[in-house]
Amino acid sequence: MISRLFGVGISGPELTPSEREILDRHPPRGVILFRRNIETPEQTSRLVAELSARGLLVFLDQEGGPVDRLRDLLGPSISFREAAARGLARRAGELAGESCARFGFAVDLAPVVDRRIEGASAEVLRDRCAGEDPAAVARAAREFLRGLHSRGVGGCLKHFPGLGRAALDTHLALPKLPENATERARDLEPFRRLAGGARAVMISHAAGRDGVPASLSGKVGRRLLRGRLRFRGVAFSDDLEMGALAAFGDLPRRALLAGRAGCDLIFVCSRIAEYPDCVAAVGEGISQRRAAEALARMDRYTAHLARLRRRRRPPRPMPALIAAIARLKTVDEHVRGREVPL
Repeated sequence: MISRLFGVGISGPELTPSEREILDRHPPRGVILFRRNIETPEQTSRLVAELSARGLLVFLDQEGGPVDRLRDLLGPSISFREAAARGLARRAGELAGESCARFGFAVDLAPVVDRRIEGASAEVLRDRCAGEDPAAVARAAREFLRGLHSRGVGGCLKHFPGLGRAALDTHLALPKLPENATERARDLEPFRRLAGGARAVMISHAAGRDGVPASLSGKVGRRLLRGRLRFRGVAFSDDLEMGALAAFGDLPRRALLAGRAGCDLIFVCSRIAEYPDCVAAVGEGISQRRAAEALARMDRYTAHLARLRRRRRPPRPMPALIAAIARLKTVDEHVRGREVPL
């Protein structure tokens, strides 16, 4: 069952024979799709249905703005920053949820609750961040999550314990966050405010004073997230293939360290051929108690997703959804904070 602690990526718009064999032999908890996997509405629905029929959760990053996996199918979606600024975070979440549900996705890995800091995340994460004020970020994220849930799709807060002050992109390099207790508390505030309602958090690869990436650090995953914040949901790792982890061993070694540190779901997002070795490393290297804890958390999260799915509405015609997404991007300032017909 150790393979059920993993989320994996696949190479293209359909499963290859070797990928099917790997999924048969080592069934993960889920599969995450990217734009390389998405070509047409029919193909996307077919692929998600095939994966779901295997008992897999299907994940997507559908934030809007710079990270918009469905833009080729539905047109560009409003960014989280713009939605928050216009008081439209709930509507943005509803449309993201409807878009995901339309194709059968179980989880949208959103919203981002990192603060937008000039000279750091404002340049690296750009409009993925709602703003600098942690209370405002938390309010927008809460509304986005409510929108997702209302359409039967799960969400995930990211990137714990906050990437707002990171001046380097973790896809490429390891950022080390400056030591500042006041700013660290502000980074954590959105997570603290939402810990009771959010069921999932993604742990980033940013390092603290000790130089250890958060995703591989027990001080972050266990002591800070579980102890200090008393978070009871699931913790996902960010993609273990990112450049920030280049100095921390091969993929199996990184997977083991992430599992030990407290990640309940470990993402290997493209190198699926190496995924079986990751499963073996985690199975041999973490305790039975830790494995049972992670599996129990993931089982509870999967049950939460099943409850959400029962809320899903019959899909409206694709042209109507596309029009609603376009309309939200062009809402005038005078409707800020009011109901927007979708």
